[in-house]
Amino acid sequence: MSHIALRRIATITAILTVLVAIDGIYMLVTRYNQGETQNYNLPDGATVLIAAGLLLVFTIVAFGLSIRTSRTVAEPEVKTEAEPEVKA
Repeated sequence: MSHIALRRIATITAILTVLVAIDGIYMLVTRYNQGETQNYNLPDGATVLIAAGLLLVFTIVAFGLSIRTSRTVAEPEVKTEAEPEVKA
């Protein structure tokens, strides 16, 4: 995968991370709880913030991979010719 595609994926996930985090904070501040999430007795906003945290991890990994692949494209490895064997 090219570094441009990884950069796009990272940018999209960064935008989604911010939007989901804002929604989760809003849900916690307004004490929104419709009771849809019954796992571990967490409020709905907390589960949305957990999802935002996972998106943040994906964003960091995608940015890291895009930087790593752009460095390998920008700095190709220099191949040296093998020295000929000298027979004595």
